[in-house]
Amino acid sequence: MNISKSALWLSVIDALLVLTASASGIFLKSIYARETPSWALQGIGQDIVNLVAVVVLCIATYFVNRGSVKAFLVWSGVLLYLLYAYIIYAFALHFNSLFLVYVAILGLSFYALVGSVIHLHMDDLQAAFSPTPARLVSVFFLVLGSAFFLLWLREDVSALVTGTIPPSVTQANVLTNPVHILDLGLFLPAMLLTARLLWKRKLLGYLLAGSLLVFSSLMGTAILAIFLVMNWNGIATSVGVEAFFALIIVMSLFLSVLSLREVK
Repeated sequence: MNISKSALWLSVIDALLVLTASASGIFLKSIYARETPSWALQGIGQDIVNLVAVVVLCIATYFVNRGSVKAFLVWSGVLLYLLYAYIIYAFALHFNSLFLVYVAILGLSFYALVGSVIHLHMDDLQAAFSPTPARLVSVFFLVLGSAFFLLWLREDVSALVTGTIPPSVTQANVLTNPVHILDLGLFLPAMLLTARLLWKRKLLGYLLAGSLLVFSSLMGTAILAIFLVMNWNGIATSVGVEAFFALIIVMSLFLSVLSLREVK
C-alpha cells in the first residue's frame, strides 16, 4: 500500500513533540503545578504510556513506508490514541509552557490521519483482510462500547437529575469531563459502528477495527498506568476497576495480534 510521505513525516515530527511533552510532564513539576493532585498524577501516568506510544509509532512508520498494511493499522491506531489524548491535554489542562506543543501534537495527529486516508485505495486493500476474527472482534466492540456508554451515562444522567456536578468533574477541577465528551460523542459510537460493519464483513469495518484495537490497547494501558501512579503517591483506587482495565488490555492485545496475523 502507498501512504503519503507527507503524512509519514508529520507522524515523525509528532513523535518528537510527544517525546518532548511527555518527558517534560514526568520530570518538570511546573507542568502540572496548577492541576489538582489527582489530575496531575493522571497526567504523569498518561505521559509514561505516551512514551511507549512514541516507540510504537516510530517502528510502525518505518514499516508503513515499506508498504505494510499491518503496520498501517498499528500506525493509525497510535495516531488515533495521540489525537484523543492531546485533545484532553489541550482543552482540559490549565495553561502551561507546553500549551502550543499540545496544540501542535493535536494538529499533526489529525492531519497525518487525514493525509493517509485521502490516499488510500480501498479496492486494493480488500484482498488483504481475512474474515476469520471479524465476528469475535465485533462482539468485543459491542460489549465494550455498550459497557462504557452505561458507565458514563450513569454518572452524567444522575448528576443532571439531581442538579449536581459529577464527581469526576469536581475532583479534577475542570469545566466538564473531557473523557465523557470524547467517548459519548465520538469514540463509543465509532466502536459500535465498527462492530456492525465487522459483523457484515465490510472493508471499512476491518480498517477501523485494526486502528481501534491498537487505540484500546494503548488507552487501557494508560488508564492502568494512571491508577498505578496514583497508588504509588498514596491515592487509593479500586482494585476491581484496575482488574477490569487489565482485562480490556489483554483482550485488546489478543484480538490485535489475532487480527494482524490474518492481514496479508
